Amino acid sequence: MRSSKEKKKYFIFFTLIITCVFFLLITLLFGEKIFKKVKNSIRGNMVWGTPDVEKNTVDAIAVIVSTDDGYALQTLVTLTSLLDNAYDDTFYKINILVPSKFTDENKNKILTLQNIYKKNCDIEFINMKDCFTNSYISKHFTEVVYYRLRAPSILKTRKKCIYMDVDIIVKKDLSYVYNCDLQGKWVAGVADAVRSFKNEEEKQKREVYKKQIGIGTLEEYINSGFLILDLESLRKNNVEDKFKSFLEKHKDPAQHDQTTINVVCFGNIFTLPFEYNTQMYMFSVKPYGEDEKKISTIFKKEEWEKAWKDPTIIHFAGEKPWKDPSVYFVEEWWKIARKTLYWEEISKKYRVSQ
Repeated sequence: MRSSKEKKKYFIFFTLIITCVFFLLITLLFGEKIFKKVKNSIRGNMVWGTPDVEKNTVDAIAVIVSTDDGYALQTLVTLTSLLDNAYDDTFYKINILVPSKFTDENKNKILTLQNIYKKNCDIEFINMKDCFTNSYISKHFTEVVYYRLRAPSILKTRKKCIYMDVDIIVKKDLSYVYNCDLQGKWVAGVADAVRSFKNEEEKQKREVYKKQIGIGTLEEYINSGFLILDLESLRKNNVEDKFKSFLEKHKDPAQHDQTTINVVCFGNIFTLPFEYNTQMYMFSVKPYGEDEKKISTIFKKEEWEKAWKDPTIIHFAGEKPWKDPSVYFVEEWWKIARKTLYWEEISKKYRVSQ
């Protein structure tokens, strides 16, 4: 028979073992979420930072994208689609905004495009240093999503630029949309589904959202995945300082950079046709006009159908083609992926059989 002291020791020992196993399981299952929650708890200390600026200011259509090591291959695919559809006389100056830890290996992968499409592009990496560290993040997002807010000072000699997310496929040359008349507005983009609602419950959520972010209407609210930025106007109106002030006041904007842009630029937003940011999650709803008029209150039928039949920009907002083979236009993404020098790596990493 064990003494009471021995029983107590065994009890404590097994309790410690069980506790350690429990915390190990919790860490494995929810570690990333816990880490992000802890990180967001100190997001009030967001670093605005001082990024590098563009050095090679060749005369070209200015394009910026933001990425990190986790999205390097997707960036390669997006830029391949941009350059593969450029006219012979179109030249893009592509500035890639990256964190300091972005690897040389991934830089070199992307720079292969400069050799393949040398008549159409010049590529430069911009070190964002500590910009936006400790900023609010959620889901799969990182502080990289905020980088576009610094475009006016990074491209300090440019009059305007295109911004693109890296879950995008470009189907056409972008010189036409780049040169479009913004009618004095600061930024142009395509309507986001936040503009509408499908039922009374969602309507009330929109009302709450409007009050939270401090604007009177969502009628000009745009998706920030593809933008035309009038950099001169943004600099003239000190919009970067306004972005900074907004993020200091609203430490957890629901849609990160998108909320920031829509609130700060409210009244100075130009809406582009749907074909310039054809967002795939919108095609997961019922056909046009049948989802309780949700989509038909945002886009005209002709605009919707043109984007469906002949999109300029396919934006895989929502489910991603490298994760879900059922998303609309998934074959377009894989078709471009095959054109890169890293098709085998992309295929192996994402376990596809396309």
